Amino acid sequence: MDPIRYIVALLLVGGLLAVAVWMLKRFRLGGEGGAQSAIRITSHASLGAREKLVVVRFGGRDILLGVTPGSISRIASKRAAGESAVGVKTKMLEPRDKSRDNP
Repeated sequence: MDPIRYIVALLLVGGLLAVAVWMLKRFRLGGEGGAQSAIRITSHASLGAREKLVVVRFGGRDILLGVTPGSISRIASKRAAGESAVGVKTKMLEPRDKSRDNP
C-alpha cells in the first residue's frame, strides 16, 4: 500500500472514533445516569472547604441535604415545584419529622 492509502485509512478510523465519542456523550451511554435519570442535583451551595448544602430532586420531591466528608444528612424536603396539585400552596421547606427516625 502506498502512503496515501494509509493516511486516508487513518483519517477514516479517527473520524469514526470521533463520531462514536460524540454519540456516547450525546446520548449519555458512557456517563453517570441516563438521559432520564430519576435523581437530579438542582442546586448546591458551599459552606466551607468540604461542607455544602445540596438540593436533590427525587421522586417528585426536592430534598435539602447537608454534605460533609463523614456524613450526608437530610435537612428538609418539599414537593417539587412542577409536581404540586393545582391550586394547592406548598411550603418552601417542611422540617424533617425526627420522630420517624427513632422507632
